[in-house]
Amino acid sequence: MPAKLCGNGFCMLALALASLHAEERTVGPQDLLNGLMQNNPEIQSARSRFEAATKRPSQVGTLPEPTASYTNFGVGHPFSRLNGSDFAYQGLGVSKDLPFPGKLGLASEQAKREAEREEQNYRSVVLEVTSRLKVAWYEWLALQKAIQVTHKNRDLLSRFEEIARNRYTVGKGLQQDVLKAQFEVSSIQQQLIMFDEKRQRAEAEIASMLAMPSVVLQSTAEIQPSVFSPSLEDLLNLAKDSPRVRAEQKMVDASAVGINRSLKDFRPDFGVDLQWQHTGSNFPDYYMATARVKIPIYYARKQRYALEESYSRLAEAKQNYRSAQQQASFKVKDQYLSIQSSERILQLYKTTLLPQAQLTVDAASTAYQVGGIDFLSLESNLTNLLTLERQYYDEVARHEEAIARLEPIVGRALVPFYEVHQ
Repeated sequence: MPAKLCGNGFCMLALALASLHAEERTVGPQDLLNGLMQNNPEIQSARSRFEAATKRPSQVGTLPEPTASYTNFGVGHPFSRLNGSDFAYQGLGVSKDLPFPGKLGLASEQAKREAEREEQNYRSVVLEVTSRLKVAWYEWLALQKAIQVTHKNRDLLSRFEEIARNRYTVGKGLQQDVLKAQFEVSSIQQQLIMFDEKRQRAEAEIASMLAMPSVVLQSTAEIQPSVFSPSLEDLLNLAKDSPRVRAEQKMVDASAVGINRSLKDFRPDFGVDLQWQHTGSNFPDYYMATARVKIPIYYARKQRYALEESYSRLAEAKQNYRSAQQQASFKVKDQYLSIQSSERILQLYKTTLLPQAQLTVDAASTAYQVGGIDFLSLESNLTNLLTLERQYYDEVARHEEAIARLEPIVGRALVPFYEVHQ
């Protein structure tokens, strides 16, 4: 059963998150997950919908309320005195409707299945919103690293600009090298502005999911891809029992019970009435009992179509269940292929591309300082290294985002959220 809104320290967490921006405190991944469960409107809405559904079985499975009545039978004028006419009387009665046996039980059973579906929908919403939060977090991390790498490249270019200027001053360099270096340093500032804008958008998206004005996110010195070990077969088996698939299965169960309810509607309902009549003092009191039967004589125009509707609802639910299974299977394969591809690319970056690019830059730097190459060649090598480093961190984020998108499909967390920071 979901936690209450102010239970388990959630209120304290909400107050802490609310004061983050003012106090310049930072939050990490686990703080974001806790705040998401407490504040996210989608999760709160799904939780309330589930809680409301759990109240339905008792309502629809309970007998209708009895009806009490009072009768004053007057002769000549309303409210005649009892001894003024032999026919005047006052009566008290009670009536009770009795549905055909089994109808209420089936109604309660169907409502119970629908409540179970809402429980699975609630679990699915939690996983999907959490997945979106993780994706936004990894995008923010990648942008953080892009900004750091760009700052490092700007510092290197500034150093080489100074070298180019010194060489030009003593007549060993070209003015175009100085101008080119200054232009590259200025263009990097434009990149930093663009990256900062994207980073702020990622922060705004995270704050929106937490229903907060703003958040200050915890940065990290280095990020590494999470270790992902599940096989494709294991993931496909998990997807068969995911909350989204189970929700559709519960709808099939509820629709099957709905057919039995429609069949019961061909059976008559009953009712009983009991009345006590008090007459004048010259006559004894009367007692009257009445039995009623509601006969479904319009079954050809009402109950028959209700039954056909129930069969159609069941057919729809079965197709939705099949569709959910097929979509889950496809999405698992799609994200699994993305993860596998990303891991191969990351291995290529770490073992080949980045080391080679770094060695090339180191050699070019040494050669440029002694006049062995021109600035354009050095700048080209620096740009290649900068691009590869940014692409590496983008690929790390892509790897983690694929895992995050896979989690709501299989119905569980696959790696710890904080593992990427180790």
